[in-house]
Amino acid sequence: MNKYSSIKKACDIDDLIFKEIVADFHFKTEKEVSDYLLKRFKHFKVKPAFPSIVANNNWEIHPKPRKIGLKRGFLVLDFGCKINGYCSDMTRTLFLGKPSSAERKIYGIVLNCQEKSVGKIKPGESYKKVDAYSRKLLGKYKKYFVHSLGHGVGKKIHEGPRIGIKSEDIVKIGEVITIEPGIYLPGKFGIRIEDTLFIGKKIEILTKARKELICVNV
Repeated sequence: MNKYSSIKKACDIDDLIFKEIVADFHFKTEKEVSDYLLKRFKHFKVKPAFPSIVANNNWEIHPKPRKIGLKRGFLVLDFGCKINGYCSDMTRTLFLGKPSSAERKIYGIVLNCQEKSVGKIKPGESYKKVDAYSRKLLGKYKKYFVHSLGHGVGKKIHEGPRIGIKSEDIVKIGEVITIEPGIYLPGKFGIRIEDTLFIGKKIEILTKARKELICVNV
């Protein structure tokens, strides 16, 4: 099984686990969610590609799952698994409870940015330009986007090409990358949406889980 098919299969597992979480959201803490991810990875006989991120009303980029009770607000789920040594990576953001119109709006800004940034990826394009484009889409929130737009994925979860404002790399056929814009409002919450993409003559989104704002009860 080659790089493409291995990562695609790993992404399929991520999609399935996310679907399970949404269908039966019975979790009380971030740690319970992260433990469920580990349990399901074990069931599929795969290993996690990196420590899963489960972040409720947390504006840190890479926080550790906590044992405190889940509360109304955004819940970031960033996880992936390994098959044949190759990694997958996906982030979705749920809402626990009922979001306000303002909360729906800011989620929509991140989703629009993510989808349009994916649409700008094509062989020969400059990653630096795509990163700059994504920040422009965020408008007044661009100062709260505090990491690069994405990264290459392979045997390491973060590898070349670089996908950021300082990158000198261009999009090349055969690469596997992520696109993951986010907004992190200090003292409030974070929102991130991430897909893993395969760069062919056409771009293939390997993580196919729903990206509209999904609300679950707590």
